[in-house]
Amino acid sequence: MAAGGGALFSPIGPTRNRPVLNYALGNLQLGYMLNDLRRNDFLRGNFELVQEGFGARIFRGPGNYIAGETFWLRYNFVPSYWRILPYAQGGAGFVVTNINHRYDGQDFNFNLDLAPGVRCFIASRCALSLEYRYQHISNANLGSRNLGINAHGPVMELAWFF
Repeated sequence: MAAGGGALFSPIGPTRNRPVLNYALGNLQLGYMLNDLRRNDFLRGNFELVQEGFGARIFRGPGNYIAGETFWLRYNFVPSYWRILPYAQGGAGFVVTNINHRYDGQDFNFNLDLAPGVRCFIASRCALSLEYRYQHISNANLGSRNLGINAHGPVMELAWFF
């Protein structure tokens, strides 16, 4: 279980006709380890399925809020005797927002996310995580417009392992 927050900034990539959309993000996560540790080298680790609920306040750009859910598949690198553990994850989910429909076409959208990160254990069952997150939001061409939002930025979380 983890709780955290961060700030994401856009646009990135092609900027033609894309608005500036910066938002402060808060999230809650619940994860489940899918397998035991495997291998005996640097790639030693395991897969984790993570469900995340998030909400964001847009502090610059054409809208007020973004909220949604993402399902992540994370690979945790767990080399023996390391206290700082890297991970890589990818996810997809849904989003509701009041971003100006000139950009996204409708209230209901989808999100695709990528995020590498590191987790530092501060106790045997408690860790701080820092990741760099990329988030793409669009309506998958289900709406009248689908410019899409591409945002990136840091996210920090406090995790507790059961």
